[in-house]
Amino acid sequence: MSKAPISQIDNSFTRAKSLADAKAANASRRKRVHKRRLVVLGALLLAVFVIGFVRLHAINAERETANDNIRSAQKHLSKAQKQKKALKVQVDQLNNEAYLEKLVRSKYYVSKSGEVIFTLPAKANRIGGISITK
Repeated sequence: MSKAPISQIDNSFTRAKSLADAKAANASRRKRVHKRRLVVLGALLLAVFVIGFVRLHAINAERETANDNIRSAQKHLSKAQKQKKALKVQVDQLNNEAYLEKLVRSKYYVSKSGEVIFTLPAKANRIGGISITK
């Protein structure tokens, strides 16, 4: 058996059929290309949203940390201002002769000439739960 050469029929029907097949193949290829483009575009859009969301979350966390640091610094400042006021009052009191004399007499037991100082225990200053110190 020998193979006979195959020839194509060249008429209007076969030309129309091959043209329709080519158009269908071209349309199918275009659909695949459009689908691929939509998938790539959707993936890029999703990536942009995910990156934006992650960045927004990070910025929020940084802002909260900064706010916590500000609150902490404000508390520290408030304590420092209170301590400054207390120290200023103490300096003013130490500049007062009467206060200074009272402080030295009570803390260091300094007495005037001819004076004797007695220290009573803390329990001795209470009678029946009532404090008798002035």
